[in-house]
Amino acid sequence: MCDWEIRWTSERSVWAQMPESMSDARVPSQLAAWMRTNALHGILTVIPSSSGVLIEFDAQLVNAEDMLLEAAELIEAFDCEKITAGADSNPRDIRIPVCYDPQVAPDIIEVANELNSHPEQVVELHSAVSYRVSTIGFAPGFGYLSTLDQSLRIPRRETPRPRVPAGSVAIAEDMTAVYPFQSAGGWQLIGRTPMRLFDPLNENPSVLRVGDSVRFERISFDEYIQHTSHEQWGVIDG
Repeated sequence: MCDWEIRWTSERSVWAQMPESMSDARVPSQLAAWMRTNALHGILTVIPSSSGVLIEFDAQLVNAEDMLLEAAELIEAFDCEKITAGADSNPRDIRIPVCYDPQVAPDIIEVANELNSHPEQVVELHSAVSYRVSTIGFAPGFGYLSTLDQSLRIPRRETPRPRVPAGSVAIAEDMTAVYPFQSAGGWQLIGRTPMRLFDPLNENPSVLRVGDSVRFERISFDEYIQHTSHEQWGVIDG
């Protein structure tokens, strides 16, 4: 059995903490995928992070006492070693093209001013390193990428936008991320990608998985306009 710690986080959700002895950040993502396929009635969603999974229940179908029991039964049936060893569990190197032009990066000038920097320096720092997908959450396919360069760390916007365009590349605190589809959001928008990161019609709808390595590659505004499909711009190694 995988010795996970399970506890309530609200009247409709429980948290399953990965054991300290297990250091592979890919396991929660695999457990979440396995739960979605094998879950009993009443589970609404399973959200993985680098250290565990959050399981949300339909409180009208499952009472509080049964939530822990059902989560424990699912984890008991989860074969950690077998799934971790699977070929599809290998982390991948993903390159995401990004246009940092102010026409599609509405906050980049303000961010540079707040950081006592220049937009070109913001671009150079943001695209100079590889990031790790630490969590998938907030919205389907929304990957929290760590760790942002110290000199780029800036708070979220005081007033979130009601509509952030799909593909917007953003920073906030010590994270960077890409909005996979149009939604509300309060992160600072410093670029946009033509790459499609979430497609519900695909067998695996989310491009990003926990544990993946992500690198942003700069493209011009003309290139952004010319290339708008995942097939043309999505580059995945491994």
